[in-house]
Amino acid sequence: MIDLKLHSNVPGLLVSVRSSAEALTALAAGADVIDVKEPDHGPLGAADPRTIGKIVLAVAGRAPVSAALGELIDLMAAHRANKFESIVGGVSLFKIGLAGCGRMPDWQTHWRTAIENLTSQITPRPQPVAVVYADWQAADAPEPNDVLMAGVELGCPALLIDTWDKSAGALFDQWPADDLRAFLVRVCTRRLAVVLAGSLSGENVARAVALGPDLVAVRGAACDAGRGGVVSAARVRSLKRAVAECAIPRRIRGIIKRQ
Repeated sequence: MIDLKLHSNVPGLLVSVRSSAEALTALAAGADVIDVKEPDHGPLGAADPRTIGKIVLAVAGRAPVSAALGELIDLMAAHRANKFESIVGGVSLFKIGLAGCGRMPDWQTHWRTAIENLTSQITPRPQPVAVVYADWQAADAPEPNDVLMAGVELGCPALLIDTWDKSAGALFDQWPADDLRAFLVRVCTRRLAVVLAGSLSGENVARAVALGPDLVAVRGAACDAGRGGVVSAARVRSLKRAVAECAIPRRIRGIIKRQ
């Protein structure tokens, strides 16, 4: 087992980066998980494999590395075009969005196939994170409970709640905190770790921490000039302090298993 090195009463901070330089900045400022993402390519925009590899090398095992790999429907198209690539070694967790799959009757099978194709040549195998979009109806994604159950079937160690349309507001604009809390109870009952994201900044960070997640995930709040800007050490340190100050006592679960 690999446990995240977190204090027992404080959620960890995941920072999404687009370069090795940003990764080193976030790591030095206290990020607990380094997530690789290309924000210009969508809510879970995938960076190219070379960039992911450079970031894995830069982090050098000092923190878990996760990677956003885009949407399942795009991975399915790439597979049909024989352009499917396996994930880069050294990544612990990866995320595939389910936008556009809401009316696809066999999306669970396609999700499983994509996971197997991505990880079959990697040892130890990276693990998939189930992704629920708070604005799942706008994204034409499967409803949250269906994603949770499919994630349990696939052995996902964690579930990420994010927003699909970044122009439509933050997490709690899409999913009121009281309603979200009820869903998180079901997630925890299934023993999946909880990762909260969705344009979190300011008071929304405190509201997210109050729900007791295992990780709070940020991109725009960690950058000068927003989501498309550059990760700032001062901003990451400020977020780290904010998470610690707002934390409530809770039990930490490790979310990464070594195969």
